[in-house]
Amino acid sequence: MYTLSAHFSEYLNELKSKQGIAHYLQDIVDLLVVEGTVVQDIDKVLGRYAIQDFDTIKIESIDLLIDYANYILEDSVICDQEALDFEILKKVFRIREGEFLQHRSFQVNEILKKEFIRIYSDNFVDQKEELEKVNLQALFNLSYDQFEEIKQDEVIKALLHGANPEDLSIATIPKGFRV
Repeated sequence: MYTLSAHFSEYLNELKSKQGIAHYLQDIVDLLVVEGTVVQDIDKVLGRYAIQDFDTIKIESIDLLIDYANYILEDSVICDQEALDFEILKKVFRIREGEFLQHRSFQVNEILKKEFIRIYSDNFVDQKEELEKVNLQALFNLSYDQFEEIKQDEVIKALLHGANPEDLSIATIPKGFRV
């Protein structure tokens, strides 16, 4: 089993102070920061709360990950450890491709739009921002087309403000864009 990082432990401490998490989720994530935790430990927590499987708590799990994504992005950087922790959490909670948008489309769009505003506001995408875009797409299990559609408005705004398309690290000019 995976053990989550100190970054996640810091997030957990902040979350506990807000008391914004269901008891069964709290018990599960508490186990994930303890070395030596095995899958059976998590199964015991589910059994203690009479939860049949992770589909029963899918929405709460997605909400937890969205909250964690907001926490990660407070400094506008997704470090390798935070990305790995996020991937582990998706595996533990069995969150599949498309489920973020299926269940929490508005929240995911808001997070991404905020980041795209920051990334494209100076009309230039540097290497650090390019890596962040890749990490953002991976966080929420978005397809290429889904990701392109969500970032399209900010790319168009940057182009309208005179950005050189080569400086924006885009594969194509957004559909329908005319100068």
